[in-house]
Amino acid sequence: MNDVILITGATGSVGRELAGALACDPAVERIYAVSRGIGSTPELPKVAWIRGDVTLPLRLDVAREITVIVHAAADTRFSTSLSAARAVNVGGLEQVLALASRCPRLRRMAHLSTIYVAGRRCGRVLENELDHNAGFVNAYEQSKYESEQLVRTWANKVPIAVYRLSTIIGEEAGGDPGKLGAIHQAMGFMYHSLAPMIPGSPGNLIDLISLNYAVGSIAWLLRHRFEPGSTLHICGADESLTLDELLDLVIDCFHRFRPAWRKRAIAKPAVVPLETFELFVRSVEEIGEATLCRCVNAIKHFAPQMFYSKRFDDSQAQRALADSGIQRPRMRQLCSQVVRRLIETNWTAAGRELVTP
Repeated sequence: MNDVILITGATGSVGRELAGALACDPAVERIYAVSRGIGSTPELPKVAWIRGDVTLPLRLDVAREITVIVHAAADTRFSTSLSAARAVNVGGLEQVLALASRCPRLRRMAHLSTIYVAGRRCGRVLENELDHNAGFVNAYEQSKYESEQLVRTWANKVPIAVYRLSTIIGEEAGGDPGKLGAIHQAMGFMYHSLAPMIPGSPGNLIDLISLNYAVGSIAWLLRHRFEPGSTLHICGADESLTLDELLDLVIDCFHRFRPAWRKRAIAKPAVVPLETFELFVRSVEEIGEATLCRCVNAIKHFAPQMFYSKRFDDSQAQRALADSGIQRPRMRQLCSQVVRRLIETNWTAAGRELVTP
């Protein structure tokens, strides 16, 4: 039986690429892609766009056709308020689950989450773990944690699995960073000597993945190794670099791909305790210098996460992917490609420059 798939968040970087990947599967008959605005949506084979807002009740005429749902819609801004994050990440999921309960042919549903539901936890984090009281670095993490709690209450009503994604840094082929996020901005600030310090410890692990690995893994698991009630980590795991290794790699890329940068004699950012970084943030905000304030505001909601060292386990995901031929990208090679692309394009995305020295 061919699948009819509904994807929310299909205009986001993961949702868009996932729609394209699933459309290439001969076992997929049609894909309905939900978007709040459909005026500039890409044309993809088998994909029909539906206007919809996940924070509102989804009354879709195609509900009786749907066999698979991928919930990728989310408010991923680290700086948003908790109420705004909850409205999309918890309230939106609740609306999609309600829709799922009205789909009589539904066989599979995937909820895309983040490994950072672990919040301020430290140490090894297993795939089947969720509950903790360690707290969170930002509202995004907390709202996604609460969304997974909601998934648990629906486990007996909807065949649903959770796929927790790590931070996506870019594509493997050519290093295209896609939508520029906080980590790309932080690299830009390093390039312009606007990031004198970073919270953490030199040995703390930084978990990153490529867009290709994320999309390929989700598509494979959904089509070939779907297990309702499971939670899998799609992350860098053993490929993770330490914070010190990542900083050295980025600076080495600056030297290799923009040799003139060496003449600036810009120092490597100091790795400092979280209290020192927070004092620096307050000092910058009190001084009010515009450029430094923009830099601090861009990274202060995510940088503290680097202080809480974690090693994410993906044993179950690797077993599920064993026959897929999909492998984690080599992180040094991937990061080098991404940094090179950032330098060549001067940290621009969709014509918008994110770094202004």
